[in-house]
Amino acid sequence: MIEEIAYVEWSEDERRAIRRIAETHASPEDMFVRKLVNATMFRNRLYEHTSNECEEGRRHYIYVKPYSAADNGSCGQAIYDAAKRSCSVAMHMKAEFLLWDGTAFVPLRSFPLVPVSPLEFVRTLLDHYMVAGGRAYESLYTVYDMDRNAIIWMLKETRD
Repeated sequence: MIEEIAYVEWSEDERRAIRRIAETHASPEDMFVRKLVNATMFRNRLYEHTSNECEEGRRHYIYVKPYSAADNGSCGQAIYDAAKRSCSVAMHMKAEFLLWDGTAFVPLRSFPLVPVSPLEFVRTLLDHYMVAGGRAYESLYTVYDMDRNAIIWMLKETRD
């Protein structure tokens, strides 16, 4: 079953939707993924999610605002830079893992928990912390890049 989804820009100042960013269709599994990420990249613009809505169980809305690095602490600009840096396109949804080095997000060459199915993507997005390869990570931010069909995880290694 394919469901409709609309990305709608929300103005907090005006307390209303001001324009549609994108409309598409998605499977229920992909819908979960799209609603669980922190932000969506569309046509090389990053939009942060503010809320989700479902109408009659079939029409879905994700309310967004233009991404602001200032709203995301010390790594806000690095999140924006990392989301715009990648450019490879995938036929099926793929995962990319980046690691915070204190100043920027750098690609993790190998990450043992790479999801391959929509359900695995959802499971991974639900966890704020994960242990992989004997190391502990915190998920700082996630972006779905619509144009590339990629989920970008921005992680920070934690010490137990």
